[in-house]
Amino acid sequence: MKNTKLIMIEGIPGSGKSTTAQLISHMLHRKGIGHKWWYEEEKGHPIYIYDDYNTMQTIVADLSNGDYEKIIDIALKRWCEFVASVQSSSDVIIVDSCLFGYLTWSLFPFEVSKQKIMDYVKAVERIIMPLNPYIVYFYQTDIGAALEKICTRRGEDTENNFIRAATQSPYGKTRRLNGFGGMVTYWRDYRNITDGAFQGLTCHKIAIDNSEGNWSEYGRKILEFLGIDESDEVPLVQQSLQRLVGTYGAELEGSPDCLIQIESGNLIADGLPQVWTRSILIPKSSYVFDIQSLPFQVRFVEDDILRMYLTGPTLLGGPVDYKFAKKT
Repeated sequence: MKNTKLIMIEGIPGSGKSTTAQLISHMLHRKGIGHKWWYEEEKGHPIYIYDDYNTMQTIVADLSNGDYEKIIDIALKRWCEFVASVQSSSDVIIVDSCLFGYLTWSLFPFEVSKQKIMDYVKAVERIIMPLNPYIVYFYQTDIGAALEKICTRRGEDTENNFIRAATQSPYGKTRRLNGFGGMVTYWRDYRNITDGAFQGLTCHKIAIDNSEGNWSEYGRKILEFLGIDESDEVPLVQQSLQRLVGTYGAELEGSPDCLIQIESGNLIADGLPQVWTRSILIPKSSYVFDIQSLPFQVRFVEDDILRMYLTGPTLLGGPVDYKFAKKT
């Protein structure tokens, strides 16, 4: 493992940032290396200058009023506090969407200039340099195809939300962006800024075109970049998953059922709250699974009936703590 205290994964929505952060977290866990993966929607995130959706709206209001210099100053102070806290800890920190995401995603739609955004990124880089950061940057040859893929994966609501956020922003309205094509233009223009910002970074960095979806190869390159050796990995003993397949009823009244199936040798969960449809469950043991791309765990417990528990850190949208029982 390279001598770093901070690993950052960046890219447009749906690039595979959280999936990659989870992979790195898994590998560090297997190596016995202390670390913390801060998922981008996790409450209490040490880099964010808001704590929930209400305080987030205060930031949005300031940006709407043109007070972006004030927001940048507050953000840079938070970065300084973050670096100090990491330096006093022995853990490696993994974050996704914090350098080119997070605040730049907020500055851009309010038409803050490209130069101001790039100056902010350079200021952040200067602050985090004591942590010897390593940055993974995902990009795609065809941004439209990449966005279409993630919208299909996450469902119609995601596509509608993406389109609304892009086209109804000050940036989108000024340029009369409309529909899916307008949303693609929005993110293509944004990527033009982050491509330039990435080129200007002097820290350890790697750019990966993940258009082909060859995640085993991307993972190998990233682990090599970080100096994480896979050679001593001990594979989990595969056990029968069939006993876990079925429909699970939620303990919370009014919540939908969850369906657990097997597809291509993996357990697939459909209907879990705060989880994307058809999510892969990654085995940690015979009865414990991580949810791909999310900091959540599914745990099965057998007593009189088979029960399923979904747990995870509290998100900006609320706690993750749900119970299910298998239906017969």
